[in-house]
Amino acid sequence: MASTAYSPFSVTASAEFIASKSQSVSINQNGVKNAAARLQSVPLHSGFGARDALEPQGLDDNAVLEWIFLVDTMNFCFWSDEPTLFTVEYREQTWTGYRAMVAAFAKAVEAGIPVYRPAYFREATYNQLSSIFASTTHVTIPLLNERVKILHETGRVLDERFAGSVKQLVAAARGSVQKLIGLLTQNFSSYCDVAYYKGRQVHFLKRAQIFAADVWSRFGGNGIGEFEDIDSITMFADYRVPQCLCYLGVLEYSPELSRRLRAGGHLPVGSEEEVEIRGCSIAAVERIWSLLSAKSPRGQLVTSAQIDFYLWNFAKTHSNEMEDYPIHRTLTVFY
Repeated sequence: MASTAYSPFSVTASAEFIASKSQSVSINQNGVKNAAARLQSVPLHSGFGARDALEPQGLDDNAVLEWIFLVDTMNFCFWSDEPTLFTVEYREQTWTGYRAMVAAFAKAVEAGIPVYRPAYFREATYNQLSSIFASTTHVTIPLLNERVKILHETGRVLDERFAGSVKQLVAAARGSVQKLIGLLTQNFSSYCDVAYYKGRQVHFLKRAQIFAADVWSRFGGNGIGEFEDIDSITMFADYRVPQCLCYLGVLEYSPELSRRLRAGGHLPVGSEEEVEIRGCSIAAVERIWSLLSAKSPRGQLVTSAQIDFYLWNFAKTHSNEMEDYPIHRTLTVFY
C-alpha cells in the first residue's frame, strides 16, 4: 500500500492543485454557473434511495452495514470496449454495469448465499464469484481476479483489525466521516485511491468517500450513520460523472485528449490525463457546490455527494445523448 499522509481536506486540496496545473483538462466557469443554475431547480437526494430497490429484504442494521461495505468494496470498473455491457436479469428487470453487480449479489442472497458476511469475503473462490456474476451477455464483469483478491484481503483485515465487524470499523470513526475515510484508506489497500502528479501525491479516495456517504444516506444520518462532517465529502471521481460534466459544458478536454477518447483508447491508471480528468471533476463539482450552497435556504444542507448522485443518475438516464462525450477508459480497482 502506498504511504498516505491523509488529512481531512486532502481530496479538495489535491483537486485544486491538479486543476491549477492541468494541461489536458480545464474547467469552464460559465459551465459551472449554468450547471449550478440547473441543479438549483431540481431536487437533490441523498443518493442511496436509487439503490434501495436492490437491497435484500429483512436485513438487520449490522447486515445492512455489511451489505453496503460489500457493494462499495466491489464498486469499480464496469465499462466495456464493446457496446454490450455486463448484464444481469433480476426481478423481471435488466440491469447493467454497477447495478448488474448489485443485482447479482441480491440474487445470491435470495438463493441463500451470505455474500455480505465478512466470513464469506475470506472464503469466496473464483468459481463461486464467477457463478454469482454470470452475465446474460457474452461480456463478463471486468477484473474478476482482482475482485476475488480484494474480497479476501478485505475479509482478512476486518478479522485481524476490527474483530470481523463492519460495525466496529464504522464505530471506530466516532461519528466522523474523515476518520472513517482515514481508517479505510490506511487499512484496506483497495481503498487507498491515490496517485502522483507533478511530483506530489494526490488523493481521490472515491470508494472510501462513497462508503461513508452510503452509510449516512441509508441510515438517514442517524445512529451509526450520523456524521458531524458529512459536508466535507467531495464528489466521487469515476468515469461517468466526468462524462456528464463535459456534456454540461463544465469540463473541456484538449483536442488531443478528445481524439484519444473518441478512438476508444485506454488511459493508464495514474497517467497525467487520467489524473487531470478526475482532479478537475472534483474541483468543478466543488465550485458548483459553492454556488449552490450560497443560494440554498438557511439550514438546508447541500453536499457535493448529492450533486454527484444527481450527475451520475443523469448520465445513466441520458446516455444516448452523451455519445459524443465518451467516458475515459481506465482499468483500475479504484473506480
